[in-house]
Amino acid sequence: MSRWIHEDFERPDPDMVQSLGEFPTGILSDCMNRFQAMDAGIGPLKAGCRLCGPAFTVQSMESCNWGGHQALSLAKPGDVLVVAARGGTAGAVWGHVMTAAAKERGVAGVVLDGCVRDWQDNHEDTLPIFCRGACPGGPHKGWPGNINVPVSCGGVPVLPGDIVVGDDDGVVAVPKGRAKIVLREAKDRVATEEEWYRRVADGATTADILGLGPATEAE
Repeated sequence: MSRWIHEDFERPDPDMVQSLGEFPTGILSDCMNRFQAMDAGIGPLKAGCRLCGPAFTVQSMESCNWGGHQALSLAKPGDVLVVAARGGTAGAVWGHVMTAAAKERGVAGVVLDGCVRDWQDNHEDTLPIFCRGACPGGPHKGWPGNINVPVSCGGVPVLPGDIVVGDDDGVVAVPKGRAKIVLREAKDRVATEEEWYRRVADGATTADILGLGPATEAE
């Protein structure tokens, strides 16, 4: 059975990663034509959780954490593990022992298209985790996956080295080839929204601000 294991990949400029990580995920998605936002099933394990870093991708079968363990031996400090486990909720693909290992490795966070277990321990810990929920069922390790290949996570394509940003709203993945453009547009978007807030405070309606025109009676 063939599989693809790429131990390393080209990572984006750290300053670019840090700069994008300062923006809300909603702003970043707006600057990508409302794309690249993972579906609402993948959210933070606890409120106030943020992550940002280059994607270290893992393609896994449902309820299998073989790839997650392999990633923990290969990831570099600052990486975000993106584990595409097909959205399975019948068995967890991440436990607290893995969280401890990820912190020792310097991993910046974890995004799981699947579930965790040891919820309380993971919730109380400091590693940012975004997932579909918690499940007591344990994983299997019988189906080796692929490491650092293009994956689909939460309905979004993610390539190794793409910049993954997570906050209370969820997760977005900024393609590394578009990072400069997205950063520039995010700055402009923030300035635009600041102007919207000013106009609202001055009495303008949101319909006026967005150029929607007055409401009309239904025919």
